[in-house]
Amino acid sequence: MSIQRFCLNAVGTACLLTFTQAVIAAPNDVFLQPLPANTASPLSIEASFDIVNDTVDIFNIRESEGAVGDNAGDYNGGHLLVNYAFHPQWIAEAGYWNRNIEYGQDKNRIDSWLAAVQYTPLLTLKPGDEVAIRLSLWGNQADELSKTSTTIVNNQRFSKLNVNDLNDIQAQVDLLFARRLDRQNKLNGFVSLGYSKVDVDSLNANLNIGGNCNFNIQVNSNNQLNGQLVAPCTNNGTTLEEASFTDQASNYGLDMDKDLSYDAGFFSIGGSWNWSYKKFNSLLGYQFQYLMRQDIDDRVSTYGNSAIKSNHTLGLDLSYKLNNYTSLFVASQLFKNNFVGTIPFLYNSVTASRLDRKYGYASFGVRFANF
Repeated sequence: MSIQRFCLNAVGTACLLTFTQAVIAAPNDVFLQPLPANTASPLSIEASFDIVNDTVDIFNIRESEGAVGDNAGDYNGGHLLVNYAFHPQWIAEAGYWNRNIEYGQDKNRIDSWLAAVQYTPLLTLKPGDEVAIRLSLWGNQADELSKTSTTIVNNQRFSKLNVNDLNDIQAQVDLLFARRLDRQNKLNGFVSLGYSKVDVDSLNANLNIGGNCNFNIQVNSNNQLNGQLVAPCTNNGTTLEEASFTDQASNYGLDMDKDLSYDAGFFSIGGSWNWSYKKFNSLLGYQFQYLMRQDIDDRVSTYGNSAIKSNHTLGLDLSYKLNNYTSLFVASQLFKNNFVGTIPFLYNSVTASRLDRKYGYASFGVRFANF
């Protein structure tokens, strides 16, 4: 179980206690729409700087969600998206996100990726209507997530937590459609289905036993716990100079297979409104997601929490066209339930009580097209 706590601010806030994992919805899905396949100018690129901090959080959402500390949930990173139309009916997409999150002494890095292909079938449609099918693989990876402060799980005190080698991978299919109302207005819609798999390798932490004795522990993927005494201590009148033990982590309330690593299915539906005027363009989007996880949501009640089975996302993208090749943009996404829907491995039995917080971030970047 990754035990980690984040509080992300900005256009929204997230407080995550990570014993690891979470799922559903590729980055930027709220803006999904059919893409034009122009083989004469097949290449388009988007690059941005993504940020969350006190300056961006102009409505103090982070504070209203209970975040504490000047850097509670500070987020910085960036993303790169590339589209290439290699056939009049086919477009390939690739994306990468770098995410750096701070909370007190803890600094964590998460890498996200996306590979997709869009197919436009030859159909007889009304003028201005578009339909496309999109297939994608996407996921997240972190070498390590850490939480320095103490976390209590089933009356056991864990501190200096490190969760190792976390990753999730999703397979997703989207049905996309659009209707142009006039030269300035276009409506987009999408329906998505997907499958997700979350894996966590191991957990390291400091476990306090009896109030005086601290053990460095490791829990591996088969849920075996190995402990080694950190320093001499006295427990129940007995002084321990050296000590070690091996046990099942389930005796301490942890189950790697059921609390951290799991399979899931998901369903999404949403749409957006595209409005343009001269060189200015805006896109306002909404997405609803419903999640169906194996085992893990049944475990949530064991920790006295409630499962989070759905999420709502709002997105706004504003851009200005400098010339036929270059546009500048600013965008934001706001989640009702934090990172649920973007970074699957952050959701688990323990984090469920912390993932019902608002979260959001802003992006500032440039787009190149018609190459």
